[in-house]
Amino acid sequence: MAYADFSLIEGRQVPKPFERELKIIMTPETHEDVEKFSLLVSGELMVFTTGKGKAWLEGVEYELKPGVAIYAAPGKVHKTMNTGDEPLTIICVFVPPFNPDYISANINAAKSVEEKK
Repeated sequence: MAYADFSLIEGRQVPKPFERELKIIMTPETHEDVEKFSLLVSGELMVFTTGKGKAWLEGVEYELKPGVAIYAAPGKVHKTMNTGDEPLTIICVFVPPFNPDYISANINAAKSVEEKK
């Protein structure tokens, strides 16, 4: 069984306007019993626990607040944005698990948006 205490795992900050902290909790690289996958075949369940924001899933806009969950099926275009003054905390579950390079790609994409301002 894979086990992780995410309060002990260091995260990486994504800059505004997509501000959030991303933590890699379980991947094939951190837990040998977690299987690898391709982003094209992985869905993402997002559970929002603090903050407020907006999400877009296939062009449809949704309000984000604590207690909301969104599922993006494999290959569906989606993004989230923090619209509040506090961190937007999201628990993301990728089924099957994703490659950790996805985190770096998200951070770099957010930085490029901020640099264009």
